[in-house]
Amino acid sequence: MILVTGASGFIGKHLLRSLVNIYGRENVVALTSLPLADYTCLLHKGYEFDIDFFRASGYGSIHTVIHAGAFIPKSAKDANYLKGCNSNIWTTKKILDCELPQLQKFIFISTVDIYGISDIITEETNINPVSLYGLSKYYCERMIETWGKEKSVITQILRIGHVYGPGEESFQKIIPITFKKLVNNQAPQLLGSGEEKRSFIFINDVIKSIINSLGLKELVGPVNLVSTQVISIRQLLDLLIKISGKNVVIETISETLKGRDLVFDNNKMKDFLLDSETPLREGLTEEWNYMKQLQV
Repeated sequence: MILVTGASGFIGKHLLRSLVNIYGRENVVALTSLPLADYTCLLHKGYEFDIDFFRASGYGSIHTVIHAGAFIPKSAKDANYLKGCNSNIWTTKKILDCELPQLQKFIFISTVDIYGISDIITEETNINPVSLYGLSKYYCERMIETWGKEKSVITQILRIGHVYGPGEESFQKIIPITFKKLVNNQAPQLLGSGEEKRSFIFINDVIKSIINSLGLKELVGPVNLVSTQVISIRQLLDLLIKISGKNVVIETISETLKGRDLVFDNNKMKDFLLDSETPLREGLTEEWNYMKQLQV
């Protein structure tokens, strides 16, 4: 049986649905605080449970944990929210402390926010988180790896990049914010020149990679789930407008400082987890159609 945490989040919802479609509802259980319709759920109250929680609840046969549950900042100002970031460490430790006698693999959903500044970010880039969120996720990585060696459990760290797609509308990120404005025939806003480079990976590619990591037969170390489709913020806004078909003009807000470029190398992901990426325009079109439906 596979245990999934964070099943009510952006990535978690897509992941749970895909896992159930592949392995069947009877072989996947979501650890959640509220019931999820059509899924097998094990309810908890703020992760306040004893070490025998899973066995006592009838889930002692769990052989794989995919730990996607976490506090994730919905905006830049939340990245140093002390209580939320600390909860990432505490809830991870609560799961690691539990008795899971048949556990063979522990997959942890981490973040590229653990890296320092680099022209091209790879798995070898220096670790230098600039936020408490990044620090909390890296501490969890090290805690899980140490625990895995002690317990003889295979651990797999997946560092997620900038994910987009249907379901991200609760986040204050440029793609959902812009699509919301376009749905309402409002002009998107651009801070500064928009020269900053970004690389966005489609949610379906992330889910495929996580599921494919279940089948890894060797220890490959951390893997970045990222895109190599580089686009500037200005080019992105132009593309979103084209996809929407709206006749609007970008509103520019003066800003002298240029933001950090975020460009990735995903050779390791492609070697082990994903053959090819979804083209950016294709994924954005799917999200646009989804966002329009939300307004119906």
